[in-house]
Amino acid sequence: MVESHLTDNKYVRYFCYVMLFELFLLGSGQDLPLAGGLTLRWLNFFIGVGASVYMFVRSDDFPKSILAFILVYTIQLLIGWMMAFIFDSEPAYLMVDFKPLLYFYIVLFFYYIMSSELMIKRVVDILLLCVKIMTVLYLIYMTLTDILGLFSMTGENYHSVDDSGSFMFRGIGSSLFYKGFVYLPIGALGFFWRKQYVWMCLTILAIYFTYTRGLYVLLAFGLLAFYLKTHEVNIFKIVGLMLVVLLLYEVAEVFEVFTFDDTYMENREESDSVRLITIDQVFERITWWSLLIGHGFGQGVPERAAHMEISYLDIFHHQGLFGLSFWVALFIAILKYGNSAAEKYKEEAAFFMTAAMMIYLQSCFNPYINNSIGMSITLLAFVICYRLSQDEYFTSRSTV
Repeated sequence: MVESHLTDNKYVRYFCYVMLFELFLLGSGQDLPLAGGLTLRWLNFFIGVGASVYMFVRSDDFPKSILAFILVYTIQLLIGWMMAFIFDSEPAYLMVDFKPLLYFYIVLFFYYIMSSELMIKRVVDILLLCVKIMTVLYLIYMTLTDILGLFSMTGENYHSVDDSGSFMFRGIGSSLFYKGFVYLPIGALGFFWRKQYVWMCLTILAIYFTYTRGLYVLLAFGLLAFYLKTHEVNIFKIVGLMLVVLLLYEVAEVFEVFTFDDTYMENREESDSVRLITIDQVFERITWWSLLIGHGFGQGVPERAAHMEISYLDIFHHQGLFGLSFWVALFIAILKYGNSAAEKYKEEAAFFMTAAMMIYLQSCFNPYINNSIGMSITLLAFVICYRLSQDEYFTSRSTV
């Protein structure tokens, strides 16, 4: 089978490893430009899509579910373009909205390359290695700055320290938020799964020093969801776990673990205010047709001309309920295929299902599901859960 020959090719595998390292480690993907505005992420994307088309043409593997999602996704993108031209969207804003959504088409490459147990294991290995790198570098940075005081990187709160906006000051000492940090709680979950508890604790410590509420919520949700999914849990264990969490929270309150300075709290209130204003402005502009198919790409609101903080609000404004329903259907498909996985793949499926749920949850606060950072792990979860549920499309044989 041609697909097997391609995925056994060491150059194809090495390319996949490079792609995954770049996705998991380089955040928004804008910090490594090559030439003429082309970044390594988009170069990898074009190569991956080209390879997937070749695999599709040459292979007898015809994944109907994957192709159905690609077809529906393409239709909704075309509708978004049509609405953009009807309402004469500015080309610059149109491309800002449209370009990140193109990354969905890497899904077919992910499907063909994830054709063995060992290749799926490599995805987790690479993800955890990238999380280790981010954890160590960030803890070293915080030790040198805020703990030892050897130098300071403080600046105006929430102002970007680079042109791409991948790094942001948090307003507490020298702490930073990096867009790739969304993988830290997913990595902590992976360490918990693999019983690498030292790395899990170090990653949790790094998450704490990000001073980011969303990552705290993500960490707690991910660990709880994965535990409940992979263990026989009765009501007494659930109550006991809730009491332990409550006790830890009370201890944290006593030691003022989550008591931050006034400047930080003012920034959080301002950020929340921006979200509420954006929500109001989006809902003020709803019409009967925009409710269904949106206003089209390039159409923003006064508070946010592009890149609304809440992913689902951004999708709804540009693509309406049609756009939102696509992502709901994808989420349901991930859960369906993950729950259909064979018993021996139960933990693998649970990990990727939980990782996808974490991205979906984080997208309630920040833009992740509709760009390559969050879309990549979601699509990997989709194709891997699909593979694990389809015995005729999955094999343990591989030279990876």
